[in-house]
Amino acid sequence: MSLPWSSSLLLQVGPDGIVATLETGWPRRRSVVASSLRTAKSGAASSGEPSSSVLDADALQEVLEEIEATLPLRGARLVVEVADPLVHFDVAEGDFGALADGQLQSIAAACTGELLGDAAADHEVRWSLQAGERHLVIAAVPRALIATLAATADLRGLRLDSVQPVFARRWNAFARDVDAPTAVFASTSGSHAVVSCVVDRALCAVSTGPWRDGGDALPDAPTGAASAGALALLDERAARLLAGQGIETTEAPVYLLVSADAAAGAASSRWTVVAPSGVPA
Repeated sequence: MSLPWSSSLLLQVGPDGIVATLETGWPRRRSVVASSLRTAKSGAASSGEPSSSVLDADALQEVLEEIEATLPLRGARLVVEVADPLVHFDVAEGDFGALADGQLQSIAAACTGELLGDAAADHEVRWSLQAGERHLVIAAVPRALIATLAATADLRGLRLDSVQPVFARRWNAFARDVDAPTAVFASTSGSHAVVSCVVDRALCAVSTGPWRDGGDALPDAPTGAASAGALALLDERAARLLAGQGIETTEAPVYLLVSADAAAGAASSRWTVVAPSGVPA
């Protein structure tokens, strides 16, 4: 039996776990959630650098089997969110307006090679040319992770629709809310954050790493309350990012943080904190 096209499986993959949510609108709207605390064969590096982990295929199958015990998966659309600690981000600056897609891909691959060295060959490189055509946002996702997802989709009869970093999906969803000439946009995955500088609606610089005290968690798993002092890393990361662009902190009137982490509510008053659903935190 195949599910109708309206059925969707959201798979959230992080350093320490997998969360799968199946939603179907037929014959009546239903939602099934399953999770596993096993994701990868090795955890993210303690330095805050992205992990080179390979997705644990057995753990993924266990999660999908748990869901399939309630509702069939075959025919569902598969959307994958990869937690940002598993992704390498970079931004290249230049005059890109006259370049073809192949040339931009070559630039993105070269930047990734400088960042990762020989390990770049183990990553799929993606890019997004920003407004103004002077900034190229680059994301490198482990090829092994993508291969495992593709094989699983084939095995289960799923339609693999997209595999995107959490930061990319959230920027696409909330970019319209960043309407100031200069802004800071940040997104969290566990204790890891991607903080970006936005100028005239273009992502022009990114900084990645810890944003609060504490270890990694499931993607956006609630962690409980935290003091503003414990979140000082977030303000410091934003300030360093702006300074690197020659921008004063006061010149960025919009500070938008997208996070499902309960600790985000303790961020300093300059931040507008919203949940991934768009609801104010």
